[in-house]
Amino acid sequence: MRIDPDRTHTYATTMAMPAQAPGFPWAIYLADADHRYRLLAFDLDSGRHGPEVARADADRLAAHLAELGVPHLRTRSGPTGGQHVWLRLAAPGAGADDVRRLAHALRQHYPSLDTAPLTNPATGAVRPPGAPHRRGGQSRPHLHGAALDSALVRLDTETAPEVVDWLLARHPHSAAPAPRRAPGAVCIVDPVSNPRLDRPRRPLTDTTRALLAAVPAPGADRSAIVHSIFLGMARAGHTLADARAAAATAPGLVRLREDRARGREDTDRQWRRALDTAAHFAPAPPTTRAPVDDELDRIEAAIGADPAHWARPGGASDERILYALLALARTARTRIFDIDCRRLAQAAAVDASTVSRRLRVLAHESWVRCVRTGSGTRAATWQLELPDPVAPLPVATQGKPAPAPGHPSSLLEHHTHDLWAHRSGLGGAAARIHWAVISGKPAISGTGRNPVEVAALTGYSLATVTRTLSTLARLGLPTGAGADTPELREQLGSAADRVGASGVGAQRVRRHLLDRELHRWWLEEQEWRCRRGKKTGVPRTVSLTIALPIGAPARLRYGRFPVTDTGRADYRAARAVVTRVCSPGWNSTTNPDRQGGRRPDTLWLSNRTESV
Repeated sequence: MRIDPDRTHTYATTMAMPAQAPGFPWAIYLADADHRYRLLAFDLDSGRHGPEVARADADRLAAHLAELGVPHLRTRSGPTGGQHVWLRLAAPGAGADDVRRLAHALRQHYPSLDTAPLTNPATGAVRPPGAPHRRGGQSRPHLHGAALDSALVRLDTETAPEVVDWLLARHPHSAAPAPRRAPGAVCIVDPVSNPRLDRPRRPLTDTTRALLAAVPAPGADRSAIVHSIFLGMARAGHTLADARAAAATAPGLVRLREDRARGREDTDRQWRRALDTAAHFAPAPPTTRAPVDDELDRIEAAIGADPAHWARPGGASDERILYALLALARTARTRIFDIDCRRLAQAAAVDASTVSRRLRVLAHESWVRCVRTGSGTRAATWQLELPDPVAPLPVATQGKPAPAPGHPSSLLEHHTHDLWAHRSGLGGAAARIHWAVISGKPAISGTGRNPVEVAALTGYSLATVTRTLSTLARLGLPTGAGADTPELREQLGSAADRVGASGVGAQRVRRHLLDRELHRWWLEEQEWRCRRGKKTGVPRTVSLTIALPIGAPARLRYGRFPVTDTGRADYRAARAVVTRVCSPGWNSTTNPDRQGGRRPDTLWLSNRTESV
C-alpha cells in the first residue's frame, strides 16, 4: 500500500500492511508485482471541471458497466465531490498496455477522469473505500445497508479481463498516441528484483557526482534533485541496489533518508520513475540548443512583447491560440506541424469555429502560415512564422539545454479553465486581467499591481479593469501579485461553479468526439454507396440483433446515414443518433430502442428498411 502521513498528497510506499487502517490517507495498488491490473479504479476528479461533471461522468460510466453486467462499486472520494468506480478482474488480470489504451479512450468521453493510476502499473494506486481524504472526510460508497452488502457480494465475483475490450467497444475513440521512444532507447531488465537499463555499466557523469556529493541548498527542490541523480545513475547502467546504497549515505539524497525516518520509504518508487524516463527517451539527449529553440524563443518574446496588442476584439483568443501552438512546437521541436482545428481548440479552450476564424486573422498578420490545407482525415499543416528582428536576443551558451515551455504552459493552464469560457464564463479579457495581476512581480512596490498598472499592461480601459477586478474579488479569487499558487486551481473551480461555467470544457471535448464519430460514419456511408456489386433492387426489411460488446463499424452500429426528403445528408438527425448510442441511461420516452423490454446491452437494428 501507499501512505500519505503528512497529508501533502505525496504518497510513499510502505512495505507492510498495518493491522488497522491508518488515520491518514492511504491507497492500494491496482496492479500486481507482474504489472498486470487486478483492480480497475476510475478516479473522476472534481479539480478541473467541478463536482457536477465528475458526478455526471461517474453516472454514465456506471450505466455502461451496469448494461454490460459488470459488478462494480461507486464511492464519493471525499469532500471535494470526486467519484471513484471500482471493479475486480479475474486472473491473470489485464495487461498494462491494454489498460493504458482504455484510459486514453475513456479520457475522451469522461474529461474528469484521472488517467495516472491506469497508465502506471508500477505505482498506480487509488484510495479505497474508507480511506481518509487529506482535506477531511473519507471515501464512502453511495450505497448503504443491505444494498451495500449485496453490491460487495457481487464485487467478490471477479470479472473477466475482457471487460477492457468491452469498454473500448462501447466508447468510440481516436487511437492513442504512440509513446515517445527515441532510436537507440533501451529496455528495462530484471524489472522485479533489481531493475536497470539493458546497457553496459559506466562511470557517473561529473554533474551526477556533484549532485550526489553536495547537500541541497536551503529552498532547493530536493525532489527534483533526487530525480536528477537517479536519472543520471539509470543512464549509466546502475541498478536499484546501487540506488539504495547511495540513498543510505549520499548527501544529495538526504530527502530520502528523512522520508524513511518518518516511515515513508520512497527510494524504490523514485528509482522506477527515473528508470522509466531513461528507458523511453533518448539515452543521451543533446545538451546543446538547436536553432529551432532560438526561433521559438524569438516567437515567444514577440507574443509577449506588447500585451496591449491583444486587447483588440478577438485578441484574447488570438493570444491563447498562439501560446497553444507554441507549446505544441516546443514539444515537437519544430515550427511546422500538423494540427486540426478541434485539437487546437481543446488546447486553447476555445471553439473550433473560433480557431478556424482566428487562424485566418493570424495568418494575415504573419504570425502563422498554412503550408498545406487539410484533406479528408488529414489535418492541415501550419508553420509558426519568425517575427521581424527588432532587437537581438541573448545568445545561449553552448552547454545550455533547450528550454522547457515554462511561461506559456502556466499561462495556458490558467487561461483554459472553465471560468474564462466565452458566454458561460467571464471571458478571455477577464482571464488576461487576472493573469496580469497574479503573475510576476508588481511594477510598483507594494501589495500588488493597482488598476492603473493593470490597464497599462493589458491594454484594456481603466473602467474595464476596475469592473473585472471587482467581479473577481466578489467571486473570492485572489487579486494580488504572487497569487499563482497550487490553491488557485481550487479557487478557480469554486468561482466557475458560482457563475455556472463548470463543465464547459468537458462539453467541448465531448462535442468534438461526437463530431469525429459522425465524420467516421459519413465516410463509411460514402464508401458503402460507392461500392461496386452491391444489390440495389427492392429494399427489404432487415431484423438483426448484435450482442455487444463488439468493435462494430459505424454504419453497422448506427445504421444507414439519415437523409432529408430531398436526399441530402441530415446531419442533425445523424448527430442525435450518435449521441443516443454513445450516451447510456436513456429511458423509454427518449430512446425508442429501449422500448418493448429489449435488453439494454444489445444493439438492435430492427424494422429498418435497407437496400442490401
